[in-house]
Amino acid sequence: MKTIIITIFGIIFFSLNHASALDRVMIVSGDASDVSESSVDADILFRLEHEFRAALLDLGISVTNPLYIEQELGVSLDGADIDDILPKLIPYLANSDDSIILLELGLIRGTTAFADPFVLATDAKTGQIMAQATTLPLLQTDSNNITAAAAALARSLERRLQQNGYQTSLADVKPWGGKAHTLRLAFEGFNGCEQETILNIIENEFPGFIGADLEKAPNPNYAIYQLQTTAQTQRIRKWLQLVMVEAGMSPDYDYRLFVSQENLRLKKPDHLRSFYFQCGE
Repeated sequence: MKTIIITIFGIIFFSLNHASALDRVMIVSGDASDVSESSVDADILFRLEHEFRAALLDLGISVTNPLYIEQELGVSLDGADIDDILPKLIPYLANSDDSIILLELGLIRGTTAFADPFVLATDAKTGQIMAQATTLPLLQTDSNNITAAAAALARSLERRLQQNGYQTSLADVKPWGGKAHTLRLAFEGFNGCEQETILNIIENEFPGFIGADLEKAPNPNYAIYQLQTTAQTQRIRKWLQLVMVEAGMSPDYDYRLFVSQENLRLKKPDHLRSFYFQCGE
């Protein structure tokens, strides 16, 4: 009985010790002077933030409520943008082991009519931007595209934070983390550029990615890759579907994704082009 009690207290202590070391994440508004006056962009950002929070949670990253930071600082952050918050947080965190990551969502408007969602991650202890991510332009602003863009931002940001040494969730409770395994990913009907685009997204965005090796490519529109990852097959399937939605492809008409144990098969007609912005028509 004594051994059980000691073990329980040991687990609790271990969990609390690791929880205190986690880097906290908080979503903030951008510089007010940079905010677009477009009501369309304001609506997109509102919906994007909602989906972005859900996508972070899906990756095991909890977003800190500003209310808790206000209680620690003893000042109100209501309506404050990142330029208002940083001068308050930097001195507060100077003598603390805690770390707070401020996430700022925004839209880039170029020469086209489409908006590019992006996220900047700022270390509130130093005021330095240490990670940033963007997605494909929003070809449409329906709920599926907003969800796909938010998921892409969250995935890419998580990988960059991890690569820079930040820990936003315990290694043993990450929903995508597990033992390394190999998946066979087949492309049918995708040309070389389209395959390379998807592989680059997997490498730069998908949490748990280890490596990818070409198994065979008997013709220009068909190839099989060996994908090493710690993410479950179901996670890879979900993320691939969101990647295709982000590229403007419909699962009902434009492509099919078949999954069988450790095999994934992504298929579309040879003549149908995808990833217009990277590969053209």
